[in-house]
Amino acid sequence: MSSLPPIQTADLQTANPPPTGSTTSDSPPEISSLRLLGGQGLLRIEHRGAVYTLRATSKGGLILTK
Repeated sequence: MSSLPPIQTADLQTANPPPTGSTTSDSPPEISSLRLLGGQGLLRIEHRGAVYTLRATSKGGLILTK
């Protein structure tokens, strides 16, 4: 597995940040696929004991497999 540094809160952004002075947002965090997948275009995700693989396709899409 790639040894990228851990993802920090500062790496996450909301898709539609709330207006200045607002304290809540319904938008989920957003992160660049390049930051997640790194140069290999591959990320392994452990979720509830199962390992999933997220990979970039040659046509620019993403595939998540178990």
